[in-house]
Amino acid sequence: KWGSCDRNSKLAFNWNLIKAPHPVIDYVVIHELCHIIQPNHSKFFWQEVEKYDPAYKEHRAWLKQHASELI
Repeated sequence: KWGSCDRNSKLAFNWNLIKAPHPVIDYVVIHELCHIIQPNHSKFFWQEVEKYDPAYKEHRAWLKQHASELI
């Protein structure tokens, strides 16, 4: 789990994320901020993420592929 957003819009991030490239970190922050607007992973949520990170699919894939290197 790289980040979370609770019901009170409190964001938290895994400290290992600091080892990732900046665009990937930005993606995770954007992802969690978008949960304030859309508290799920619906198509509307992903449309919101894409507004702020058009390359989010690449960043998400990088994170999945390199996750073990960050832990």
